[in-house]
Amino acid sequence: MDGISKNFLEHSPQVRTFRVLEYDNVYSTCEHKSGFHELLYILEGRMTLHLGEKLKFHAIPGDFLLIPAGMPHRDEFPLLKGLRILLVHFDWDEPEYFQNITNRALINLSYETRSEAQRRLEFLRGHWNNTEFGLANISLHLHSILMLFYCDIMQLDSDGGTGNIPAPVVETMRRVKHFLDQNFSSPISLKDAAEFAGISSSYLSRQFHHEYGIGFNAYLTARRLESARHLLRNSSLQIGEIAAMCGFSSVSYFIRVFRLHYGVTPKKHLETPKV
Repeated sequence: MDGISKNFLEHSPQVRTFRVLEYDNVYSTCEHKSGFHELLYILEGRMTLHLGEKLKFHAIPGDFLLIPAGMPHRDEFPLLKGLRILLVHFDWDEPEYFQNITNRALINLSYETRSEAQRRLEFLRGHWNNTEFGLANISLHLHSILMLFYCDIMQLDSDGGTGNIPAPVVETMRRVKHFLDQNFSSPISLKDAAEFAGISSSYLSRQFHHEYGIGFNAYLTARRLESARHLLRNSSLQIGEIAAMCGFSSVSYFIRVFRLHYGVTPKKHLETPKV
């Protein structure tokens, strides 16, 4: 991967808008483009980003997508279910960044980088104001998030993987993680993922933990809880419906795991003020 210019280090992107947006159906059906770069953070719903005629990327809650300024694209999503995202429009004269940090690369972010970027965006979502100072502050934080993406992807590229794991094994683990990200709402198991990857369950368990620093089941549970939390806050679905939609075997199990992870029950979480 080619290096990028000093502009990346010396100049922050300039945020123009920072808002939560319910996507209109026109974005799904008609190709469009923006005069600004766009960072999309999916809050609720599923979408497929179409770039040009051939490139397409699937995204679910917790995923990130980058769209360079002037790039024709279409945001396809189920029209009856809707799509809710955190959208950041920004200026940044750094074309080499978008050549290297592609949406295909963002799909392969490590769990640690993904979680940290999510944490920072969620913090900003609740602690900013639409003023000149607020946008300047957001710009600095966006710079740090883009740097997180860059460092993660550059590290993978320079190592040919994480640690001393051979590159083919790393690619297999990336495929497994993507499989989990796309199918966590189904009752999938370690055995199912191992069969998908064509490897043994014990080997998958060991290598997945080595690659991401978290166990297979812990990652799957965290992914389900992340989606459930967004649905609790941003939909009118009942707790039982959310539990089923996010892959939990029963409501009681969902409530128990949610409380262990967030410190409150789903009901109490609903009672806290939204930001």
